[in-house]
Amino acid sequence: MNGGEELCLVENVRTIKLGESCIDFGKSVCIYNDVKISVVNRGEKPKLSIGNGVSIGDRTEIHVGKEVVIGDGTLIAWDCCIMDRDYHSIGTEEIMKPVHIGKHVWIGCNAIILKGVTIGDGAVVAAGAVVTKDIPANALVGGNPARVIKENISWT
Repeated sequence: MNGGEELCLVENVRTIKLGESCIDFGKSVCIYNDVKISVVNRGEKPKLSIGNGVSIGDRTEIHVGKEVVIGDGTLIAWDCCIMDRDYHSIGTEEIMKPVHIGKHVWIGCNAIILKGVTIGDGAVVAAGAVVTKDIPANALVGGNPARVIKENISWT
């Protein structure tokens, strides 16, 4: 999605099928300027699922080779990168692992979410964080690599 204009999807559910790939958009999803969504099928049946009330900020990139799930009410700031793949291999085939982002997660600007990560409901990922491992629910994480800074948080 790259057209310089905000795209707000307000239907109950919107599904886009690309060959054997599937992209599901929930209700009231806002995708802002110059967001790039790349779904590439290399023998897998890639799936991107974006929940209800999700907001994806300017210039964010989402790369899907296997599966990326973004839960309801998640806010993704600008210039983030979410990817379930590396686009390269070292001596073997490319490794792709699903990324699951829980409900009501807040991802700060310039954060990077790498393959195989699960982020628990209510978590906050600080600006510039590089998430390489699972994040528990209701945790604040930051740094490179990201680590838990505070637990049992809540945000509105």
